[in-house]
Amino acid sequence: MSTTSQERATAAHRSDEDIRAEVQDRVLPGIEDVDTRLVRAAVDDGVVLLVGRLDWDSQAPVVGRAVAEVSGVREVRNRLRCTWDDVTRFPWHPRLRRVRR
Repeated sequence: MSTTSQERATAAHRSDEDIRAEVQDRVLPGIEDVDTRLVRAAVDDGVVLLVGRLDWDSQAPVVGRAVAEVSGVREVRNRLRCTWDDVTRFPWHPRLRRVRR
């Protein structure tokens, strides 16, 4: 599905507060198998800054990709911290294999 120039123009004029509200109230709570209650988003000129804590390192890119899909988002700066490193320290862990599918 391609984006029309009118849709791009509408997205470009979307307010930072509208973007933040959609990310915080709809996108973050809707990500399956990821507890995002400790994640906060700030938006400046379409650039989303994600801060907070997740359980697993492998969840941070999942959250970033979901936020990047929001209309009007130009860039995502992912500053999420994670409690458990399931990417470099425990790549054999079954949870990591489940997340990557």
